[in-house]
Amino acid sequence: MSPITIKTIIASLFLVAGTAAFLTMMTLMGRTERKADPVKLRKAHKAAGYAFVVLLVPLLYFGAGFVKDMGDELSARGVFHFVLAVSLISVLLLKVLIVRFYRQFAKYAPTLGMTLYTLTLVIFLITAGFVFLRGPGG
Repeated sequence: MSPITIKTIIASLFLVAGTAAFLTMMTLMGRTERKADPVKLRKAHKAAGYAFVVLLVPLLYFGAGFVKDMGDELSARGVFHFVLAVSLISVLLLKVLIVRFYRQFAKYAPTLGMTLYTLTLVIFLITAGFVFLRGPGG
C-alpha cells in the first residue's frame, strides 16, 4: 500500500473523528430538544476528541516527511495544506489549554471547536478529496 493511500485512509478516519466530536457537541449545545443523555454526549465528544488527536500524530509524521522531501518545491496546494495544518494544530492546542487549564475562557471552546472542524474539512477536501477525485494510479 502506498504512503498516499495510507495517509488518505488515516485522513478519512481523522475526518470521521472530527465529525463525531463536532456533531456530539452541536447536539449537546445547540439543540433545544434533548433526545440524548448529556453525560453520554460529553463522553462521546471526549472519545472522538482523543481519536482526533491520536490520528493527527501519523498525519503529522507523513506531512513532515512530505515537506522535507519536497523542500522548496511545494505546490500551491501543498503550501496551502501546510499553512492550514499549522493553523489546525494551533487552534487544537489553544482549545485543549482552555478546556484543561484556563477554564475562565471556556466560553470560547465551542467557537474553537467549530473552527477545528472547519479547518479539518477544508484540509481534507483540498488533499484527500483531491486523491479521491484523481482515482487510483492517477
